[in-house]
Formats: sequence, structure tokens, C-alpha cells
Amino acid sequence: MATITSALIRLYPRAWRQRYGEEMRDLLAMRRLSMRTLADLIAGAVDARVSRQPTPAERSGNTQGVDIMVKAFRCAPQGASVQDQWRSGAWLVGGSLVFTLVGIALQLRIGSNSFSEGLLYSAFPASLMLSSECTYLKRYSTSARTVMSIGGAVAIILMMWAAVAIGYAI
Repeated sequence: MATITSALIRLYPRAWRQRYGEEMRDLLAMRRLSMRTLADLIAGAVDARVSRQPTPAERSGNTQGVDIMVKAFRCAPQGASVQDQWRSGAWLVGGSLVFTLVGIALQLRIGSNSFSEGLLYSAFPASLMLSSECTYLKRYSTSARTVMSIGGAVAIILMMWAAVAIGYAI
């Protein structure tokens, strides 16, 4: 666990690690590392690297320390409005439909293959990843949300394609 924690903290910029690294280690030592926490830490690292970080003088008036860290681990979407939730649902349904139709079209056009089947199998999980941009990733910068949602969807599609390709090879 300590090795994983250290590796995750190294994803953050040096200035961030110097300021918050020990607090983050302490907080992670008190919690079980879940997939949600892992995703939050990676998204936070992307956000810290692509967004301009405020200086301590600009942070005046904000709560410091563990309170900020605890708020970062909330399970409910922070700042997601009803409109954001509808938008997320549209991404989920629309993305699933588009990926499924493209997979079916590929199968009709070139026959059953690992990529078209991978698209069919990944339609819902990839769309779920895309929809998280509107809700669970909302607290991060636009750049971090884009990287996490699109990158996650692409990773899911590639994993499904590889799994189906392995299945065909066996």
C-alpha cells in the first residue's frame, strides 16, 4: 500500500507534493484504496499538472489541510446540477447507441471481427466514462475532465478489443 501511495503522490507536481504530500499520505493511510479513490487521485494529478495552481496568497480565506482532502473524496458528484445529470444521461444513452450502431455497421460491412465486437461490448462502459465528465469529474478543470473521460473511454474500447482479439486467438 505504501508503494502504491508513494507512486500516486509522485504523479503530482513537485510544488504540490511539498505542500500536500504528507497530508495526502496520512489521509490515504486512514482509508482503503478503492477504484474510486484511485480514479480521483489520477484525475487530481492530471488537473494539478494542466491547470494553473493558485499561490498561497490567492488561497486566503479557503479552508486548509485535511478538510480540503476529505471534501475531495466525496462520493456524490460535487457541483453537479440537475442539468448536468440530464446531460450525463444523454451522453450515456447516446454514446451507447452510437457505439452499438457503429459496431453493428462494421459487422454488416466487413463481417464479425474483434474490433466491431469490442465496440459492441464496450458501448455501455465507454459511454459511462464519457458521461462522468458532466458529473463525477465536474470538480476538475475542463482539460482534466476531457483527458479522463475521453482517455478512459478509449482505454475501455481498447481493452475490450484486446480481450475479444485474445478470445479469437484461443
